[in-house]
Amino acid sequence: MNKKLLIGILALILVGVAAYFYMQRYSNNVAQKGYLYIPTGARFEQILDSAKPLLKDLGGFERLAKSKGIDHNFYPGRYSLKPGMSNTEIVSMIQQGKQDEIAIRIGNYSSISELAGKMAPFLEADSAQIIQSIAGASFTRGLDTPAMLYFFMPNTYNFHWNTSGPEFTEKMKKEFDKFWTEERKQKAQGANMTPLQVTTLASIVQLESAKEDEQAKVAGLYLNRLRIGMKLDADPTIIFIKKMQSGFSTKISRVYYNDLKIASPYNTYINKGLPPSPICMPNPSAIDAVLNPVKHEYLYFVADPQKPGYHWYAKTLAEQEKNAAVYRAWLDKNNIK
Repeated sequence: MNKKLLIGILALILVGVAAYFYMQRYSNNVAQKGYLYIPTGARFEQILDSAKPLLKDLGGFERLAKSKGIDHNFYPGRYSLKPGMSNTEIVSMIQQGKQDEIAIRIGNYSSISELAGKMAPFLEADSAQIIQSIAGASFTRGLDTPAMLYFFMPNTYNFHWNTSGPEFTEKMKKEFDKFWTEERKQKAQGANMTPLQVTTLASIVQLESAKEDEQAKVAGLYLNRLRIGMKLDADPTIIFIKKMQSGFSTKISRVYYNDLKIASPYNTYINKGLPPSPICMPNPSAIDAVLNPVKHEYLYFVADPQKPGYHWYAKTLAEQEKNAAVYRAWLDKNNIK
């Protein structure tokens, strides 16, 4: 065979081999946008199963991954795959544990089980693991389960998908400690309240009004009642009791007279002072409202049906009864049961 021809053929073969390996490593191998989930303790075969629907050439990814050693050395997590990504980029991402964080909004939940249930769909840890971690934490030791809400602050937080129950609990405790500055602790002490008591009252304020410009006025009213030894008579505590009785599965739209007689330590219509623990996770704004209340002389209020979240205030019971009659008429007119 002609020497030049042979060299040409060998060159073409080398170019073809080089092109093949280049394509295996650097060409786009993502068929569709999605997430590659690698559970904690996963085997390499599980990575391949998770990657299969997302990749054009699973075999090429597998060969490169094994050559780089990630078949036995990888980080668990949720990895974002996008069209245009090569096997090299994917392997490097998994080797370095470069996963996206998930922004999760934590709301005004009324129980630890509700909190765990809302978190579980976004994390590797399931709700039972989260509850177990909260109940077993050193800082919740000795507390009844409802009181554990005290340590959790509504906000938007960033988590990795493979966050464990203990990691979630530890992160939330750090956020709690960050919020309760020395200044806030001093304000609570100045009001003759513990941070737990402040949070408990704030949970009532939160459910009376989510409006930040109204919360300090609501807080001032409840503090007025506490100061003179008057019962709080807070409807949110009755709603909490009724929801607790149904396993927090029932929506309560209205409080009736007979509800006010329910025997419970959370019933502020029959018990003086604060309930034993928060009835929800209050926003930081509600806690700050209790620490910085509006000073006034009001002792009574009723919801303003025309301005949800706001109230009509009264200094006397006679004024309150007039306002309450208008509000009840509005409820009846709108068939709110």
